[in-house]
Amino acid sequence: MSASASHRSVLRYIYNHNPFYVISAVLMLFAVRSAYGTIEIGSINCWIMMGVLAGYTLLLAGIGVLIVRWGKVWEDARSILLLLLLLFLGVSVSMDDLFSRVSQDQGLLLMCGGFLFSALLSEAVLWGAGIRLGVRYRIPYHLFLALFYAAPWWCSPEMHPRSPVELEWTLFLFPVVASVLFLCLWPAIRGGVSYVKTNGTPWGWPWFPWIAFGMIAACVAFRSFILCLTFGPAGPMWIKPISGPRLISFDTLWGFYFLIPLGFVLLLLLLEGAISTRNKVFQAGLIRLAPLLLLLAMPMSGGPVHTGFLFKVTDAIGSPIWLAAWMLVGFYLWAVVRRVPDAIWGGVGVLALFTIVGPQTLGTRTLIEPTPWPLLLDGALMLGLGLRRRSSGICTAGVIAATLGIWYLIPDSILAEYRFTACFHLLWLSMLVLGLTMKDDFSRVLQCASALFIPLVSVVVILNERAAEIPLIWRLSYVGSWAVGCLLIARLWSSRWFKFSFAATVGILLYTSATFAFRLAIQYLSREAVIAFIWSAAALILAFLISAHKARWLPEPAWLTFRKDAPPEPEILPPPPDITSGEEE
Repeated sequence: MSASASHRSVLRYIYNHNPFYVISAVLMLFAVRSAYGTIEIGSINCWIMMGVLAGYTLLLAGIGVLIVRWGKVWEDARSILLLLLLLFLGVSVSMDDLFSRVSQDQGLLLMCGGFLFSALLSEAVLWGAGIRLGVRYRIPYHLFLALFYAAPWWCSPEMHPRSPVELEWTLFLFPVVASVLFLCLWPAIRGGVSYVKTNGTPWGWPWFPWIAFGMIAACVAFRSFILCLTFGPAGPMWIKPISGPRLISFDTLWGFYFLIPLGFVLLLLLLEGAISTRNKVFQAGLIRLAPLLLLLAMPMSGGPVHTGFLFKVTDAIGSPIWLAAWMLVGFYLWAVVRRVPDAIWGGVGVLALFTIVGPQTLGTRTLIEPTPWPLLLDGALMLGLGLRRRSSGICTAGVIAATLGIWYLIPDSILAEYRFTACFHLLWLSMLVLGLTMKDDFSRVLQCASALFIPLVSVVVILNERAAEIPLIWRLSYVGSWAVGCLLIARLWSSRWFKFSFAATVGILLYTSATFAFRLAIQYLSREAVIAFIWSAAALILAFLISAHKARWLPEPAWLTFRKDAPPEPEILPPPPDITSGEEE
């Protein structure tokens, strides 16, 4: 491709997407931020700063209506409409300092004026552009606008004097209130595609109007941070260095864990939208990616202000990781109620986290000692699900989880000394029962494994040093019981694996019994006499077997069948010659 053609493609891309509205708005916000950073707030008129943003917002709204109403340039109009939301946020942020400097009556008037400005301008843009936004979306939208302007008025210590501790918790509750407002979108999202089918724009569901509410969610996160930066009781917002311009102090009580309730509610809304549109792929993606909510709970700063409030939250309501895990449990439980495929596995995985995550867990260094109840609950859930689906694999996973839970539970009981023995036999017997009662492919694997364990365990019971404390007669009885069980299972279930296991177990039992009898005999008789008796018995048994074989009392395998002389083959005479029809005549 030539250089001129490449330049034309770049220019065509810029022309089609027209990023200059975004660049203009970003530069305007940057200019306002720079003005706040270099000029003393008290020496400028904050009303002028807010007026500049409001005037720019009016200008951008007028351009948006103009290009839509008479130009039908919807590609550029989308950028403008989203930028209006960002500028509404900027106008509300510019009021933060004003709420710290005006009287209470002026503050109330300022809050109402800012909300009416944003609400009326929004309605004017919708009417001028011919965009039809249903009441289920319109009411939550205006509630969010009201929240953006009411939050600084309510959090301002000058408007509402309160203690530093109360102010911290008020700032913490802002994203929680925003999350509740997002729940007001539930009826709209249940309406699905049909509710926004004729919206006056070329955009369909979910792009309309969910991109706008996605922008509002981002604004909520940013507004929460700015509120903590402006009103947080952590000293001055601006730091004056020895030389150079003032700097912002980012050691605030805000952390990403403030957004955990918002993330939880957004997950619920996205899931409900996927269910309403029957989008199975998106449902599966949400089930897999929902645990990313835990990333919001990770510590992000080590500053004293941030850490101090984090400890307060942890002591009062629990650590962010612990709270996020419980919210994920609620999300997966709702998904199970809504019959989303594989949602139960997400819940099982999150429940397992509570084995090492407690109310005081802030990171890897504060993990708790393993607790058994989450594993026991997971085991019961998977076992019930496996029995319902007749799946030996799921049942085995449930048994393993429950056995691990019992492993952590036994040390606090009277069975602490027999911890390994009890858990091993529980797992082994469960595998045996599942292998015999289930009829899927994995059940055959369980049959084979449980059968192979019997001779192996028999050897351990006989030869293990720790088992030597148990009387030999008890150990032989244990091995003999398993031998009888193998024989019964082999006959009733026609399982060749248990036939092999029976033969091996009987061999171990006979060898152990003979060894014990030999050691007992040489205590009373000479070693030579005992050995002679053994060889005599062996010869007698061999002689009897030969006689029984001759008498045809024993089955006659091929390798014991003696070849007999075959009778001579009869002479094969050549076939008679063909008789032609002429000879017959």
